[in-house]
Amino acid sequence: MTLLIAKGVSKAYATSSAPFYALRKTSISFPSQGLVAIKGKSGSGKSTLLNLLSGMETPTTGQIFFQGNLLSAKKRPLLGYEGAMVFQHYNLIFGLSALDNVALPLRMRGKGKEKAREAMKHLGIAKLAKRKVDVLSGGEKQRVAICRALVTNPKVIFADEPTGALDEASSTIVMETLKQIAKKRLVVLVSHNEELIEKYADRVIELVDGRVVRDSLPQHGRKKATPREKYRKGVGWIFPFLVRNLRKHAFKNTTCLLSGLIGFSSLLLSLGYMEGNMPAMEEKMGESLTYLQASVSLRSTMEIPGSTLTLVKRTRPTEEEVALCLPGLNNYDAVEDYGFFFPETMVFSCHEEVFEPTAFCPIYDITLTEYGQSMVVAAEPLSGDGLNEAVVNQEFLNKFPSLRLGDELNVSSRSVVTVEGKQNEIFVEASLRVKAVVKEFGFLNTPRIYYSYAGLKNVLANLDLYSDSMDRYSVVEWVERCQADSVYGNYGRRIFLHDPREVATLFQAIEANQNGGEMEILSNVYSLRESFSALSLAFSSSLGLFIGIAIIGLTLILGMASFSSLVQGKKENAVLMSLGASRGDILALYCMEAMGLCLLSSAVSLVFIPVLQGFTNFLLEKEFDIPSLVRIPLASYLSIPYGLVLLVLVGAGLLGLLSSFLPLRVFGHVSLTEELRDE
Repeated sequence: MTLLIAKGVSKAYATSSAPFYALRKTSISFPSQGLVAIKGKSGSGKSTLLNLLSGMETPTTGQIFFQGNLLSAKKRPLLGYEGAMVFQHYNLIFGLSALDNVALPLRMRGKGKEKAREAMKHLGIAKLAKRKVDVLSGGEKQRVAICRALVTNPKVIFADEPTGALDEASSTIVMETLKQIAKKRLVVLVSHNEELIEKYADRVIELVDGRVVRDSLPQHGRKKATPREKYRKGVGWIFPFLVRNLRKHAFKNTTCLLSGLIGFSSLLLSLGYMEGNMPAMEEKMGESLTYLQASVSLRSTMEIPGSTLTLVKRTRPTEEEVALCLPGLNNYDAVEDYGFFFPETMVFSCHEEVFEPTAFCPIYDITLTEYGQSMVVAAEPLSGDGLNEAVVNQEFLNKFPSLRLGDELNVSSRSVVTVEGKQNEIFVEASLRVKAVVKEFGFLNTPRIYYSYAGLKNVLANLDLYSDSMDRYSVVEWVERCQADSVYGNYGRRIFLHDPREVATLFQAIEANQNGGEMEILSNVYSLRESFSALSLAFSSSLGLFIGIAIIGLTLILGMASFSSLVQGKKENAVLMSLGASRGDILALYCMEAMGLCLLSSAVSLVFIPVLQGFTNFLLEKEFDIPSLVRIPLASYLSIPYGLVLLVLVGAGLLGLLSSFLPLRVFGHVSLTEELRDE
């Protein structure tokens, strides 16, 4: 009965000049059992014929039929299913035991090892079952290889120089084994050893220059096609190989693991910073005695004829105008600004030493009973009377380390006021005793001396101004009477809030008037928040770029590592494919390796990220004086419990899959002929 037919088969290989034909229009048939030997000199085409018959190569012209069915590369291959291959150099999987090697084709079909044990016992090699194939002799390795080929009960076994690497005694044992096997199935053998061929072969085919010149038996006719046996696919064998590959490629995998750990940790820290920086800023920015303060002015623009420039004019609003521009704001005072008479920046002296200009800021309640007690780090009793007490911040003492609590800061201001044609010279002098030190929010903060707004007003109320007609006004009265655009009113009003909860409404009013509004509202804390927001946005953008580069780098590292592992294991992969593994199985093996590394690195980063978060927050707090800038939402994300954990793990798996699958799918072709060719 005919099992295998080659009909008009030729095989040509491209060369620089013209195609080289290793086999020319060969037609030959093989029965369902017996030992058929193919012989010939090197280059005669015998190995090419064997490769074509086994499906390892596709003919240039002609067709090959197995059991009447046309063999095609697009359909299930012959090797690993109805056919098996025995190689000159065994092609066993080193690192596995003899039993595991024999059982491997069975595991690819979803079966266990029992049949493998029976096969080894039948061939008389059961004693080798637990031994690693690395330590076996050549003859023992070849018998294990034959047993592996036989274990799936194939209809045809192809043997390519199975005795080429063996001594005479081992060669005899191997040929006896193949002869015994050939009693029940077809064995197609390629060999240079004519003595063994003549002794054991049932039929001899000789090739010269790619043509059959001798066939010791007549050709058989082509038989009717029969349905091919269905096989159950098994994937359990992949996982031991996955673990083996992880160990085998330990150095590369460790590099990938560290890269993944850096990448995922950076991703989590960046996300934590983006999530936490503004809430942390909002919580911290209230630690400033200017938190409840602002200034407001009317703003108008004037165009300059013949120029693209415009002038901005600022004037003092009335209390009614202030109320209109601050809707929803209730608990506040809009008062006169006396900055013309007591500027915001002045030099001061202490212990007969003159110090450089420093910021002087009015405060509504110098006793800090209304707001600011939580910031006090040192204090003496404060009375709140007059312009004789001061509160300084920690930055002030840091800049002027010679000054202490209880020191008197002497300051004076001179201004000239023209009242109805008469010039008046006004001197404001004060000795401010430092009665308290506060620890304010340190981000971009400057040294400040806080004094009582009411105390300054009382001093100015007792300073007289005279007109040409000798009418007398106090400074406070004159500021209230002067025009809205007068410099004496400092072009605006001061706003003192009395409830920290009103600050959000103040900020909304500031934002509403920024885009073309008539009012200009200035707040030191709001400016601080905007500066931090701009810095944070720039930093977040940089983090986004860094994360993108890190992810791309990790993808490239995983892809190159997977491809490198595939290239190093091409021989082994070809052996697995010859045993029945599909190309998809091989891709799955290396993709799972990359996915495993990605998942492991993401899992490790999730475990250690709380520690890393704490350390990062410690460093950032030292730099920006803001605690908990990084807040990684591990417990809940997007209103999903542990949503971030799930997102990272799923993303890691997909990243590992894509980074390995694409390069392996495009460039990872394994050529059975090239990789399994015995040297």
